[in-house]
Amino acid sequence: AKIESSYLGKSVSQAAHGIMFHHFHGNGHPVVQGSINGEQLADMLEFLGGRETILPAAEWLAKAQAGRLQRGELCLTFDDGILGQRDVAVPVLDALGLTAIFFVYSSVFQGVLEPLEIFRAFRTQHFPDIDTFYSRFFEAVSASEYESIFSVGMYAYDPATYLAEFLFYSEGDRKFRYVRDRILGPEAFNEVMVKMIKEITSLEALSCGLWMQDSDLTGLVATGHVIGLHSYSHPTALDEMASDVQRAEYKANIDHLEGLLGAPPRVVSHPCNAYNSGTLAMLGNLGVNIGFRANMAILGRDGLEFPREDHANILAMME
Repeated sequence: AKIESSYLGKSVSQAAHGIMFHHFHGNGHPVVQGSINGEQLADMLEFLGGRETILPAAEWLAKAQAGRLQRGELCLTFDDGILGQRDVAVPVLDALGLTAIFFVYSSVFQGVLEPLEIFRAFRTQHFPDIDTFYSRFFEAVSASEYESIFSVGMYAYDPATYLAEFLFYSEGDRKFRYVRDRILGPEAFNEVMVKMIKEITSLEALSCGLWMQDSDLTGLVATGHVIGLHSYSHPTALDEMASDVQRAEYKANIDHLEGLLGAPPRVVSHPCNAYNSGTLAMLGNLGVNIGFRANMAILGRDGLEFPREDHANILAMME
């Protein structure tokens, strides 16, 4: 029988689920918004119950596919292929005998300077705090050609309901994401951000040391970890894309990982929790049978909506 971990005593759900991680600092990686260090990770894994409750990645997935997951069985997941995960988190996992699922988007492994992480590095490394960045960003939008759609679009923004399930987001976080994803869209948002960046630094300088390489992925698989899908370019509103564009995003992701690892990935995490019923049907047609959300909502359609708890919520439980 599984022991009751401190985490499971406080979790909103006893259902089997994933634990979601993104950013780490230490070992040469700077502090960024939401990052933790190796010591915090080790403490968190102990709080979660260690190997008593955290299953090896391949075992958790096999049980999920067979419908045999038990109450309280956890798996560890890491999104976005960020280099700090290899340098900070993996040594902690190795020391504890744990394995995880690493969800990666492929464009950055093929030389594309994908803006998502570059923009994160910019806003957390070149401003005294995140609220200062948000103020400068909203000023930049207001001074741009997109001022009118920004002003009109904000009438529909409700900070009490938008992304309300993500309790760790501040009001500034929610407003920024609403403007980025629901008002501007990728092209206009990127244009505003690139203009801000070029006034201070460059995309190339910000991209240094952000992501893993193909050799890191093969090394992870060789030591028992699992690599999963996270789209090709990590769009932040994939659910609003046409069905053929969504399919192209995942087909390119599959082609990259299958060519590298010798087998097609069968597990996915949905970028920014943005997907729809068409996304799930398309993923099933591509042979993907296990998927993860980015919150703890229990939906469970076709095995492609397993819940995940964000590490930020677990840190709050530990206080």
